[in-house]
Formats: sequence, C-alpha cells, structure tokens
Amino acid sequence: MSRAVGLAAEDAAIYGYGLVLSRADASIRAAVRRELAAHRARRDEAERLWPGSPPAPVGYLVGPETPSSPVLLAIRLESDCCEAWRVELGRSDSPETRRFCVDALSAAAVQLARWRTLVPGAPFEALPGFPPSA
Repeated sequence: MSRAVGLAAEDAAIYGYGLVLSRADASIRAAVRRELAAHRARRDEAERLWPGSPPAPVGYLVGPETPSSPVLLAIRLESDCCEAWRVELGRSDSPETRRFCVDALSAAAVQLARWRTLVPGAPFEALPGFPPSA
C-alpha cells in the first residue's frame, strides 16, 4: 500500500515544526505550538483514514535548501502541506476523505497566509492552476 502524500506531509510538518520551535523567539512560540498540535491532530486523523500506510520516510528537511529562519521554514512546511493535500484531494473518492482533504488544505493555506504576513517578500510558489503572480 502506498503512503498517502497528505499523511507524509503531516509527518514532515510535525518534524519541521519541532525545528521551528527550537529556533522560534517568544513572539511566535505560541503560534508554533498551536500549529504543531494542529498538525499532530491532522496526522492522527489521517492515519485513521489511511490505515496500514507504511512509515513515513526519514530525512525530512535536511540539506542546504532548508531555511534557517523559523518563519521561512514554517512557510515551507505549510506550502508543502497545501500541495500534498491538493494532490490527495485529487486521488480521493469517498466523501469523508475528500472532506478531510479540503479541511486540511484549507487549514494549511490559512496558516501559510498568516506566516507570510511576518516576512514581506517571502518566497511564493503559486498553486497549480494559478498564475505565478497570484
């Protein structure tokens, strides 16, 4: 059985938010903890919807492309979750799974927008189907 890409993205977000929390200053620490808890809850629910998924791959966010700024890393995590849940939504057939995917995609998109307000000029990658300047 293949691993759900949304579930893998949530695993990566949990790991990544641990890194964000270790680098966060007091001004964002509460928001980081809130998002870490939200991703854990989504991961747990996704595991219920995709039982028997193999373990997530190791080695999240390692390499020179990993942002050193906690907010830029959070932006990347939420952007990755948006993309993964969009893909998962396209694969899903059941109404329960589709509803979960839409909710997860929406939550990630809202948090992505929140993080972006903290970094003017933050990197932006348009979601597929949208123009690059959106």
